Amino acid sequence: MDFRVEPGRRVGVLGGTFDPVHNGHLVLAAAARDGFALDLVVFIPAAQPPHKQGEPVSSFSHRATMLELALADQSAMVVSRMERQRLGPSYSIDTLRELRQNLPAACDLFFIIGSDAFAEITTWKNYQELFRYADFLVAERPDLAPGRLAHLLGDLPGFTPPAVESSPGLAVDPDLRPWRHRLGGLVYPCSVNAVPVSATNIRARARRGQSLADLVPAPVAAYIEQNGLYR
Repeated sequence: MDFRVEPGRRVGVLGGTFDPVHNGHLVLAAAARDGFALDLVVFIPAAQPPHKQGEPVSSFSHRATMLELALADQSAMVVSRMERQRLGPSYSIDTLRELRQNLPAACDLFFIIGSDAFAEITTWKNYQELFRYADFLVAERPDLAPGRLAHLLGDLPGFTPPAVESSPGLAVDPDLRPWRHRLGGLVYPCSVNAVPVSATNIRARARRGQSLADLVPAPVAAYIEQNGLYR
């Protein structure tokens, strides 16, 4: 791996295409880091995004460089280019398996994901196996569709809802307690004040020559302009 972690650390993983990375990604990572006492959040850009095959995607080098610019002043956040080392589509199951094999055994591993993406998880390769390797932190806006995660999990096989009594250190509200997968992984709701921004909108604005201020970090906006991305 291209980053180091000490034994006993709590590590979050945030994967995606990041074309480009935007402020919504950073808010999600910070919410997971602060809400679950993560020691490190690792951003892992997909080398070959499996759900975007056949679609135009910026080069891996551009996407990874923009991530490094965005995280330069972020506490406890790093970029890993590990998926660049594998051939074929960048499946999350392969990444989590590799991480679990290479991280110290005492490390806790958390996969950070938005609720919209989690709603599509049955389309992922070997999705049930994902919960063998990591716990999940699923982003939920507290003001939108409370309990959506519980509804999604209730429709998936292999999950057990939280016990009636509260778990130590967790809120009494059952919507805030983790569900458990039969392979051991826990799924927690992660409260996030979502930023109304999308990579699709950013690319469209860049194509029209419009400002990207407040949508992406300033160094990322400058990089997009300097390299003529999305034109």
